[in-house]
Amino acid sequence: MNKNKEAANAMGQQRRAFLKGLAGASAAVSVPSLAVAADLADQQTVWRDEADVIIVGSGVAATAAAIAVTRKGGSVIMLEKMPFKGGTTIKSAGVFWIPNNTYLREMGVSDERLDSLRYMARLGYPHLYRGDDPTLGLPADTFALLETFVDRASPVLETLIEETGLKIMPWMFAPDSVWPDYYGHIPENKVAQGRSLVPDVRDIPERHFWAGGGGSGESLLWMLQQGFDKRPIKLLLEHTVQAVTKNAAGEVNGVVVDTGEGAPQRFRARKAVVFASGGFTHNPAMADSFLRGKIWGGCAAPGSTGDFIGIAAGLGAPLGNMSHAWWAQVLVEVAVKTRSVPSNVWSTPGDSMIQVNRYGKRFGNEKVAYNERAQLHFAWDPVKLEFPNELGFMIWDARTAKHYGGYDPIPAEGTKAEHVISAPTLSGLREAISARLQQLTPHTGGLGLDAEFDKNLAASIKRFNGFAKQGEDEDFQRGESPNENAWQFAVVKPVENPYKNKTLFPIASEGPFYAAILGAGTLDTKGGPRINSKGQVLDASQKPIAGLYAAGNCIASPAGQAYWGGGGTIGPAMTFGFLAGTAALEESAKEV
Repeated sequence: MNKNKEAANAMGQQRRAFLKGLAGASAAVSVPSLAVAADLADQQTVWRDEADVIIVGSGVAATAAAIAVTRKGGSVIMLEKMPFKGGTTIKSAGVFWIPNNTYLREMGVSDERLDSLRYMARLGYPHLYRGDDPTLGLPADTFALLETFVDRASPVLETLIEETGLKIMPWMFAPDSVWPDYYGHIPENKVAQGRSLVPDVRDIPERHFWAGGGGSGESLLWMLQQGFDKRPIKLLLEHTVQAVTKNAAGEVNGVVVDTGEGAPQRFRARKAVVFASGGFTHNPAMADSFLRGKIWGGCAAPGSTGDFIGIAAGLGAPLGNMSHAWWAQVLVEVAVKTRSVPSNVWSTPGDSMIQVNRYGKRFGNEKVAYNERAQLHFAWDPVKLEFPNELGFMIWDARTAKHYGGYDPIPAEGTKAEHVISAPTLSGLREAISARLQQLTPHTGGLGLDAEFDKNLAASIKRFNGFAKQGEDEDFQRGESPNENAWQFAVVKPVENPYKNKTLFPIASEGPFYAAILGAGTLDTKGGPRINSKGQVLDASQKPIAGLYAAGNCIASPAGQAYWGGGGTIGPAMTFGFLAGTAALEESAKEV
């Protein structure tokens, strides 16, 4: 025990030194977990409970890890900080993006390994990508993670199907239409559709999420967790992991947990600890410090506060991909009230609809994939020294209100929503928007519409209407990709549009007119400590930290900046969660 105490004292001194340095370097970043670790490092070890593997989180990455451990005879304790299980997965549509999957093979589609890698690398690391290079221009370790995903994603899914009640089907946006990848139109994508899969919920309508196309994060977890009661898995809710413990050999052998019952408790991991605890969307200090621009919130579960960032940094793990997220627009007026919004604005519905900035000018393709559309808010004007698109204003007419209602942000016909601004004229709409912005002053610093807004908006609508009649958006190419057209027809019943481009229709010359205020948000962030192909967390020397694994949104995502297609979050989380659980159980037993 004296040896253990000496090691604990040394660990405590190291963490306190790290805390002092970090406080000086980035005072805005909240690192309470490090402080807890330092305070508890000197105490004697008394274990509240133990298992072969401790898993932090309860979403799809954690669930896949638990299945991997228990299918080989290991035991698991899952620790979830929220009073409900499922994390962000349970709020999702439950789509998972899997290259070369069984559906594609059954359809006779050849999803070649190098083709998949080129598509993923081109989107994830465009500044590095070289299609003729052996590692496609990427560092060897980054390329290895993409290789691991391409090689192991489908086998992992097949194993999960065998081990659980999971049934799958392709993600559909119409009875006979399979959803395309978000960038199925670029040359690097040789398999434009069929990689996005969903749980087959046709026999469980009460969990149906995506009308007509299957899917539901709740269904996905429900299917994967069938039989959990027969596995050696203990799930504990409202258990917040604050730190990890290490033995005299420097190996991670447990966690320190706030159970809500007095002093923090220690839980022992005989083999390893796996973190699958989500990103940092709902930690404003971290989001402001690391992300590319301001976010207003996101649909990540409220527990996504970046707990693992501080823990991993305290162990000497370098962070990566911290400026990127799984981006999507959010309704600003909803997000300022509830940062964990019920849903993001996945597709701005309608054809007689545009988005403009505070100057009344269109600033992008309103139908482009949500991951790209949200990033338009980060554009910087080096002359005016401002973010001109920090707020976007989606504007639509009575036609779009009638035919496209029922999909955010447009309420169903005959209903009202507080975030919708309306007026009988465009000038009246501008006045109503200005009044809303006045109410948002505490959150925006008084950001308002430019004096030329009315004139520019009229010009923007006139130009847009011309594009609609000719069937081509010369400014932003709206409606020219398969994905944009899929979204157009997935969210509504068929709408008559006589023009060539079905995403465009002239905005009416008479009111009423409607608007909603949009800003940048996330599904969740995708930065954190770096991992290897086994899911081991790496230290500054790129060596594994013994006994520590991670997967999901709490790591530096192998996807880089990309969102390859529907399920681009869950596919890698599921795969690397399973791989982490498998490798964690194979670790040697750790001394206390």
